[in-house]
Amino acid sequence: MTTTSSAAFGALRAVPEALDTLGTEALSEVARSATLAQNLAAATRLQAAHLLVEAMGRLDREAYGPDPGRRPGDSGPADSRPAESRPAYARLDPADRARDHLTAAMSLTGWHAARLVTAGVQIHTRLPLLRKAVERGLLPEQLAIDTACRLAEIPDQIIAAVESEIVGALARDLDGGHRPSRTALDTAVDAARERHDPRAAEDAVGAAVEQRTVRFRPGRDGMTNMWATLPSGDAEKLRRRIEAAARAASEAGHPRTRDQLRADALCALGDPNTNDIGTALHDAEDAADPAAAGTARPRPGASWGTEQPIRISIIDSIAQGLPNRVQFINGAYSSFDWLCEELLSGGEAKVRFELIDPQPGVLDTPDAVLKYFITPALAERIRLRDGTCRHPGCTVDANDCEIDHIIAFDHLRPEMGGPTAEWNLICLCRKHHREKTFGHCAYKPGPLGELTIITETGHEHRTTPHGPLAQARDRILDHRWRQHLDRLIADDGHLTNPPGAERTHLA
Repeated sequence: MTTTSSAAFGALRAVPEALDTLGTEALSEVARSATLAQNLAAATRLQAAHLLVEAMGRLDREAYGPDPGRRPGDSGPADSRPAESRPAYARLDPADRARDHLTAAMSLTGWHAARLVTAGVQIHTRLPLLRKAVERGLLPEQLAIDTACRLAEIPDQIIAAVESEIVGALARDLDGGHRPSRTALDTAVDAARERHDPRAAEDAVGAAVEQRTVRFRPGRDGMTNMWATLPSGDAEKLRRRIEAAARAASEAGHPRTRDQLRADALCALGDPNTNDIGTALHDAEDAADPAAAGTARPRPGASWGTEQPIRISIIDSIAQGLPNRVQFINGAYSSFDWLCEELLSGGEAKVRFELIDPQPGVLDTPDAVLKYFITPALAERIRLRDGTCRHPGCTVDANDCEIDHIIAFDHLRPEMGGPTAEWNLICLCRKHHREKTFGHCAYKPGPLGELTIITETGHEHRTTPHGPLAQARDRILDHRWRQHLDRLIADDGHLTNPPGAERTHLA
């Protein structure tokens, strides 16, 4: 690793100082070389963090003898105990000591230093595949840290299988120029854990509920930042109420922005003297009806936002031998506790179920593909497939994205290109839609929603959809492949070709 790192840094130093004299391709390669050098430097930092923890533990053992809470198999002499010894409660965790050293040495916050230490120890003691990828410079530092810290929560009995799956997926995404978000990484790890140990996944859900919290931190200019980690059902109730209040105010012509209205609606939840958008009740009502001024008026009951039907998409997998699964574009909707509570509580909650055929292109008809208009059913299908904006690295929710033709629709001669078909439509946020429209990159679609973006310098960025519909298709393909292997390979390892043929026995 040292040789590779030195070579990368040497190549970087060889770049002329006057970068403004280089062309676009050369500048792109300089940036790529710098990124590789940065990734390799990150590998060195992670290794140093791990070795620092080991050094702290070794110094502690040499000074005070073995840890009283020492477990079988721990390194270090078991019987050497100096005259001055300390009980367990008086000893500092080597990882905590390493964290404090790195906080000072690298000008990090304690939280970032702790994650660096955790990742370094995990990568060099428990995650061999991730370690190889990090040492080759394939992963950016923050992604490597996030991955290692998430895998630290996986039980030892399934860590090898989960690590292999996650590292393989990361390698494929990064090779295509797509860096998964932290949310996508969390989702992938949770799904892998559920596949390999459903009981552990259930235990993790129960443990996560115990970690619910709301935090406040004073900010600048009289503002305060708030973070909340809530069960999905409770969060969905809160989201729908806030969105309902903000939407109603916006449709009534309120001058505030939607973000401001959401913030005001959240603050209004705890103020009995305001309505759901934070306007003083009596002032607002008096302005609307001067004759009612001075009269007592009860505060209107707050709605949980159930006046709009709850749309539930069920992806039909029965025909492929798999159970149907309830899917939502937004992951917060996927709480059955929340759904059951809404239904059981009565009120005005309405539910609309939609059965989705996972077969690609089932809504593409000869007439529809030649029209520019995208039907609501097709738009919903594209959002279910993509999940987020499809530009590499963008995590804007599909609900907040626009549906765009990858190959531009030809309004004069529709039959010449740009059909309104599933394979030619993607979700793009407003920013990346503008970038596609006014930029200079080439966009190439694939049959299952794949997207390849070719930059001006010839580099290709490939992404695949990760929404619920795409995940269902992946499960169907995986199921078919397993069925094929079951028919091809007998229990004793005998290979039968063609699959399913009767096995012949030689005399």
